[in-house]
Amino acid sequence: MLLTFDDGYIDNYTFAFPVLDELGVQGSFFIPGKTFTTYELLDVNKIHYLLASTDIHIILKDLLERMDHYRGNEYSYPSNEELFQEYAKSNRFDSKEVIFVKRMLQTVLPEELRNRIASELFVEHVGISEQQLAHELYMTAEQIRTLKHHGMHIGVHGYDHYWLGNLSKEKMQQDMQKALEIMDEFIDSRKWAMNYPYGSYNEDVIRYAKEHGACVGVTTEVRIADLEIDDVMKLPRLDCNDYPPKSENYKRMGQA
Repeated sequence: MLLTFDDGYIDNYTFAFPVLDELGVQGSFFIPGKTFTTYELLDVNKIHYLLASTDIHIILKDLLERMDHYRGNEYSYPSNEELFQEYAKSNRFDSKEVIFVKRMLQTVLPEELRNRIASELFVEHVGISEQQLAHELYMTAEQIRTLKHHGMHIGVHGYDHYWLGNLSKEKMQQDMQKALEIMDEFIDSRKWAMNYPYGSYNEDVIRYAKEHGACVGVTTEVRIADLEIDDVMKLPRLDCNDYPPKSENYKRMGQA
């Protein structure tokens, strides 16, 4: 069994690590380079806190209004109706409205614009500075060193936590190169593990990772991995929400 912990959260260090260390169990911690170097809030967390702070219908209304405001002035993108029809698709955990907000602010809108809108909405609805939250939310480099010293595995999770499969080849390579440079002290550059942010990858991402030393990659595909037949660069995982107390979904996928 492989236990994976994504995104470099401080609670991985304060809660999960002591238990793993006491039991003598190794965990694999996949940490975006940005979290412990600039202490800027990742978009994924900015959006999580925004959604947790305000009713989704209020957030959706504010988002659509801002999309209308910026469309045609500085940025070009389809109408709100077209985008909602294409991207508002519910999944196992989120309503279609939540998914729409996430997709617009994670990957669909131009990067500069989605960062601007996300920050505007964060200021309006969350009531804490992004910098303060980032310092409270993520592990420090010294804490990551402690994990490694105690036998925990450290893996690569990009630099900026982008949807790597949606980036241009050049931008994907820039993000990966930056991640590898920053993570160099924590990984074996000849044999390291990749965890694709949001589970987003394509053949260019896999090729770049393998050419630069990756020997395994984990995705967000939900099932138990079969090491006899699965591509080692596309290994599926079960989410923590597939286990009690959240659910017993794992039972439908075989015993884990």
